[in-house]
Amino acid sequence: MIELGGFDRGMTLLDAPCGHGRHANVLASQGYSVVGVDRDERFLAMAADEAKRMGVQVDYRHVDLREMSFDAEFDAAVSWYSSFGYFDDETDRDILRRYRRALRPGGRFLLDMHSPYRHIPSVLANHDMHVDVLRRGEDMAIDIQELDAEAGRYYAEKITIRNGTVERARYSVRMFTAPEILEWFRTAGFSEARVMNEHGGTFTVSSRRLVVLGIA
Repeated sequence: MIELGGFDRGMTLLDAPCGHGRHANVLASQGYSVVGVDRDERFLAMAADEAKRMGVQVDYRHVDLREMSFDAEFDAAVSWYSSFGYFDDETDRDILRRYRRALRPGGRFLLDMHSPYRHIPSVLANHDMHVDVLRRGEDMAIDIQELDAEAGRYYAEKITIRNGTVERARYSVRMFTAPEILEWFRTAGFSEARVMNEHGGTFTVSSRRLVVLGIA
C-alpha cells in the first residue's frame, strides 16, 4: 500500500472504511498519523483494542462513508480490499467526491478493487454462476456468486449452517473497467489518475486486483 501510493512517513492518512484496523494500526506503527472511520462500532472497538495492544495511536471515528465531511485534512487516503462500490452509482460517485474533498492539494487517494476479469472464467465454467462450498463437520458455508455483465455488478449470497441454524447474507458490489473508473475519478475532481495491478505494474486481464491512484 505504501509503495503503490508513494506515501511518505509522517503523512496524515485517512483509512476509510477501516474495518477492524488491520491496516490503520500497522500504518500508525510505521510513523503515519492515521484517522480510521467505519460505520460498524463493533469493528471500531476491535481496532481500538488492537491499537492499544500494539502501543500505537489511531483516531478511530464512527462515520458512514456516505456522511464523510472532511475538508482538505489529509495528505493521503486509502480504500483497501474491495471496500468501494456497494451502493447505487449516484451514491458511490458522491462517496468518491467525499474522498477527494478530504485531501489537501496534491493529496493521494489509493483505491483497491477486484479486477472484473478474474471472475469470468469461473462464472463461465459454471453456467453463469460460481459456487464455493466449505464443510467442517456438520457445519457448512456456501458462497454463490453471479456477475451481471449489463449492470456491471457482482452479486453474492453467503449461506452458513452452524449448529443446525441457517443464516443468509446477500450483497452486491460494482465492477469497473479501467476506463470507467478513471472517468469516475476525473468527474470527482481528481487532477489525474492512473490504474495499475496489485504490484504497481500494468493492469491486464490477468491482474488479480485493479488499483487506482488519484491525485487531488
